[in-house]
Amino acid sequence: MKIQLILAPPFTKHKHGELSERIAPPLGILYLSAYLRENMKGIELSVVDGQLEGFDGTISKINTFGPDILGISAHTLVANGAYEVAKRIKKEHPQTLVIMGGSHCTAVPEDVIRKSGADLVCIGEGERTMLAVSQAFNSKNGKKSDIDFSQIDGLAYSRMGQVVYTNARQFIENIDTIPFPARDLINLKDYSGWYITKRLPETRIMSSRGCPFHCTFCSCAVWKSSKPATRFRSPKNVVDEIEQLMSDYGIREFGDDCDEFNCNINNASEICKEIIRRRLDIPWRTQVRAYPLPDDFVRLLSESGCWQVHMGIESANEETLKGIGKNITLQQVEQGCQMLRKYNIEVVGMFMLYNAWEEAGRLCYEDTKKTEQTMKYALSLHKKGLINQFMWGPTNPYPGSKLFEIARRHKLIKEGLLDDWEAWRRDELYAMKLPGIDVVEQTRMRTKGQYLKLKHLLLSKGKFNIRDWKYFMEKGLRIIKDEIHARKERKKNRKFV
Repeated sequence: MKIQLILAPPFTKHKHGELSERIAPPLGILYLSAYLRENMKGIELSVVDGQLEGFDGTISKINTFGPDILGISAHTLVANGAYEVAKRIKKEHPQTLVIMGGSHCTAVPEDVIRKSGADLVCIGEGERTMLAVSQAFNSKNGKKSDIDFSQIDGLAYSRMGQVVYTNARQFIENIDTIPFPARDLINLKDYSGWYITKRLPETRIMSSRGCPFHCTFCSCAVWKSSKPATRFRSPKNVVDEIEQLMSDYGIREFGDDCDEFNCNINNASEICKEIIRRRLDIPWRTQVRAYPLPDDFVRLLSESGCWQVHMGIESANEETLKGIGKNITLQQVEQGCQMLRKYNIEVVGMFMLYNAWEEAGRLCYEDTKKTEQTMKYALSLHKKGLINQFMWGPTNPYPGSKLFEIARRHKLIKEGLLDDWEAWRRDELYAMKLPGIDVVEQTRMRTKGQYLKLKHLLLSKGKFNIRDWKYFMEKGLRIIKDEIHARKERKKNRKFV
């Protein structure tokens, strides 16, 4: 039996794309592949990264392989591509079982079924569901009509024009039992790694699944579909994977893509100790919350080779931090940054433009003045030496987030965006139309944020390659074009005043 798993390609070119598709391999479908291979004999597996191949290239790969089961993983910004792939395969290869999953599909399964015509939607964690579907398909000799999908947990599908949901799929409690991602099914050399590195080649791991916090903007619907909210791999399991990456793939640096490395200080500390105990000479990066960052833990981070962290600061306004459920204070931000810099760990501060939330049913949001306050705060942190770089992004209400429901209740999502998911990035910088906020102001703030990001990225001591310089040039041109557009709009608006 042939099973092909793809990361969905974009259907159209993203006008404001970050050009980051070649940075990291698709760990989600590589985990699925490894789990299927370990638990089901006699299958032939193929993995396609649609964001590398593009839409036409992805269709060509599918046609060449000829899968019996096609699994499509999608996030919101490539949902149109996922839908079009499903429709094309359903039309040209009706015998193929098409199952869709990922964060977008878990968040809006009925939209997926209605627009893609897929046979099944996987809701939540995919490993056990994909295995159960594959085993059922194999037992019925590939006859989809003979399978009773109602007996398989974690699915949604259409029956007689109605969307049917099966029982919720429970999480895999011990995620050490999931084999390491099947990186042998891709060419790791296709992925350049992060822009700023100590050594190359670089790649990614995930030391945990999920996050115990509930920020309103978080759209990671898969990890919210069951309990426990956060599961941690054992230190031995994590460091075994690091050693495998070093010995089998020649990896010389890695990034941990867990949501918050320090949300379990004990487990995180033991991972650091295990790296130190094995004397692994490998620099690495991760993501942390501003709190807690105790001295002894940060010291272990540094001693184990961690040289950079991404910290979600989001806003300079305490009211906002409380409203969006961030549950940190500016004092904790500065204390955390001070502790990290004490041990020479670089900090990349991540900020959001025009945050929005709800209080007792009342819409609350940051205006341009408060957003500018956040930018000034970021610059002050940099001037004090507390952060090294910036990352900025518009606050957008992606499906799966609390903000998505808030935006729908208050009718903030711009017309047409719920019918064209890729327009969120192809055409729109901001998906929400906030009362009294002019789009020209929003564009100006984003341009300013992108300029600061690019400036400090170029001033860093990263190992840049040709592809990175292409990125810098395209980002620079985009910033210039956005600023020219904003100035034209401001001039036009002044004429009507």
